[in-house]
Amino acid sequence: MAGALHHVALTAIDLEASRCWYDACLSVIGYQPGTVDPRICTWGGITPEVLLYPVEGADREPHTHGRPGLQHLAIEVDDRGIVDAAHSAVVQIATGRVVHPPQEYDYLPSYYAVFVEDPSGNRWEILTTTSAAT
Repeated sequence: MAGALHHVALTAIDLEASRCWYDACLSVIGYQPGTVDPRICTWGGITPEVLLYPVEGADREPHTHGRPGLQHLAIEVDDRGIVDAAHSAVVQIATGRVVHPPQEYDYLPSYYAVFVEDPSGNRWEILTTTSAAT
């Protein structure tokens, strides 16, 4: 499929801590763990595949929002319950952080999202544009 995002490759300061974070957060979205290796961890089952590599070199500072590079990644899910479950998973794993708890935004009608960061500071937005159940 032309133009589709195939995979996202990120770097982790602590691969094991980040793997635990991604296992918790991505599983509620529908991802399944793939390779678990000291050189790479992967999650798939849905697109895009997520690849996580260990940091190289001496720079072990977390990414900070607003620095050059990735601003954030956004994954659209089917409903608000999944957004809330992703938020709960990040709170329970206690690594990384919740940047903005689940709430409505005026970007589009029914836009509901949570913003979280993994232990290396990579920011994710989990969102839905499905209306709340009435």
